[in-house]
Amino acid sequence: MAIKAICTLVTLFFIFENCRAFPNGGPIDACVKAQPNRPNHGGTQPQPENTNPFIVEASNDYYRPGDKITVTIRGPKSAFKGFFFQGRDPKTQEWIGVFETNPDAKSYAECSASTHTDNDPKKSVTLLWHAPDATGSVYFVGTVLENYRTYWSDVVARVPQ
Repeated sequence: MAIKAICTLVTLFFIFENCRAFPNGGPIDACVKAQPNRPNHGGTQPQPENTNPFIVEASNDYYRPGDKITVTIRGPKSAFKGFFFQGRDPKTQEWIGVFETNPDAKSYAECSASTHTDNDPKKSVTLLWHAPDATGSVYFVGTVLENYRTYWSDVVARVPQ
């Protein structure tokens, strides 16, 4: 009887953990919190940067009017359930440009952010960012969530040379 009760509790714990993640993406207030792009997951902390198993790459870090830049998030060994990324000006830290909405991502145009549309496991997601009507540099920074309690924040997309 005790084993059955323990199995039931363990099963309920895992169901609860999977339901707690933001199933429809990060909230827009993630843009303006004291530590932007970080989830508020019940006192959890981001994982150390050097343990991040995910690759985030941008196709460019320089733009002209009308340019589009892709940002790809992928997990070569494990899947991720969520993300929240912003396009920022490296000189001013201001939000710039806008991400396109797609089946895997919704956009918060008011703060140049993109987040997941569901918390299903993902091996790869490609975001499309539209440049403002100017010329300049951009970097993409955000969070990748493996699950509710395991995530990496302040991840900056690298631009392959």
